[in-house]
Amino acid sequence: MFGSVARELRVLVRRRAWPLLAIDTIVNALWFASIALAIAWYGADVAQTLRYTFWGVAELLIFSAQTWTAAAFSDYVRNGVMDYVAASTERLHVYLIASMLAASILAFPGVLTSTAVYYLLLGETPPIAQPYLFAIALVIFTMASTLISAATTLLLAALRNPSLAANVIQWVVPMSGGMIPPTVMPRAVARWFTLSPLQYVVAPLTYSATGTWLVDPAVTLSIGAIVVALFYCIVVYAAETALRKFRRCGKWGFE
Repeated sequence: MFGSVARELRVLVRRRAWPLLAIDTIVNALWFASIALAIAWYGADVAQTLRYTFWGVAELLIFSAQTWTAAAFSDYVRNGVMDYVAASTERLHVYLIASMLAASILAFPGVLTSTAVYYLLLGETPPIAQPYLFAIALVIFTMASTLISAATTLLLAALRNPSLAANVIQWVVPMSGGMIPPTVMPRAVARWFTLSPLQYVVAPLTYSATGTWLVDPAVTLSIGAIVVALFYCIVVYAAETALRKFRRCGKWGFE
């Protein structure tokens, strides 16, 4: 798996080129700075608000990078690259997971520059109240977003306009999972988030950073691990189904 991730990371870097990666990083930093300025403009407590929203923004950057990488797979379908993948000895779901993990690595420069902006504005790095739980939450989120994006790849490959769908998905998944932490919302609203499986894989990163949880940490992280396992099963099933369909019909989707 690690060899596959390294290989896909090299492919993604070659496709996007260093100038474009640098521009994306700068744009992400400016976008985060504009959020901070907007908060200050409306008279809110900038330090407190950024403390509760920073890690949600970081999750959005990571998931967005993965989603747009998934959308770009339609080019692989049209160019016949996916045909070679199907003919290789590597399992399709392993290939997709490795590609999405590589995409998440490309998002980290943007996260680091956003951290630098946070430091310049507040004179400190984003605080992490519960480091051990944060580390577990980060693994759960990274794996969940990777698996969701891997499954999304197969969905987007079947669409005529994958960019439109990707633009919707990149916002719907983080927002419905608690990118804006439910702990700062009215109780009547926050209660609904306990019904969303995405809440147990997205929101824990902010919960552990702030030390404030909607549901008991052990319960939340345990459910998050179960959700990740279910997502993995979905990806394996979707990949095997898509591969059988390709071998039967000779198509991945809209081509």
